[in-house]
Amino acid sequence: MNIFVVEDSQSIRRLLVRRLETMEGTRVVGEANGETQAVALIGWLKPDTVLLDLSLIDGGSGLNVLKQLRRDGFGGRVLVLTHQSMDPYRQACMTAGADGFYDKASGLDTLFDDLALLNDQEPVHNASAPASVLLRDGLTGLFGEAALLERLDQSAKAAQRDGCELAVYVMRMDGLAALAQDRGVGEANAVLRDISLRLREICEPADVLARHAADQFSLVLTRVESTEAAAAFAVRLSALMVLAFEQLQTPVELRAQIGMALFPGDAIAPRSLLTLAEARAYGATLPQRGSSFTH
Repeated sequence: MNIFVVEDSQSIRRLLVRRLETMEGTRVVGEANGETQAVALIGWLKPDTVLLDLSLIDGGSGLNVLKQLRRDGFGGRVLVLTHQSMDPYRQACMTAGADGFYDKASGLDTLFDDLALLNDQEPVHNASAPASVLLRDGLTGLFGEAALLERLDQSAKAAQRDGCELAVYVMRMDGLAALAQDRGVGEANAVLRDISLRLREICEPADVLARHAADQFSLVLTRVESTEAAAAFAVRLSALMVLAFEQLQTPVELRAQIGMALFPGDAIAPRSLLTLAEARAYGATLPQRGSSFTH
């Protein structure tokens, strides 16, 4: 079961995510703390279940999110969480299309029991196309998706233990598919190897580098001093990819689209961090297909 968590309290979101991540068959694929981000990411990812807090940042409303999701045709399950008095809000949410309503103070155990029961009834995702378990990408030598997720989870736990932040970047290389089509796979592969070398040069030994899709790379800075420092690194990373790839017979310039997410401020779960960074790499126009980390 793919689950999306909408919750503005970082401590409660951490509690929910850590508990959900221990449940067999469930995975947290996204997180949000406000209306606009929640609606956009849920529409993109199309999770099976949304856990939706009624009170969001900047005066936002989970009820507004619920109504917008149903107007947009979202057919997944929406379970509402609240500290508000039960009856009036329950009725409003159920009328708007909620599938369940839980009190944060006394109903979380019931929520997890219900999710476990529902999870037993869910079809298995991607049964015919299991995720790659290769440790390394054969072309670039960088980590693959499975190793990226494992090491990001380890890094996040270490950051939480040490009380520090980490930054996650997803970089899309625009024009790579066109290069392969126009000049052949060999030249495209040469560019991919060059990109991996440039990324290695900018990273510290403790950082995590991965190629997890044909034209996408991920980078995890395991220690960042501030949000400003993380943003400055994104600018540096972008500048590194502006240079022409001159090892080809005819040098080519590609454009890097970079998205960033911070732990724990933006998200807690590894997939949530990666999908948020990926969404930001796409910008305002998300593709119809959801994140490569959730499908």
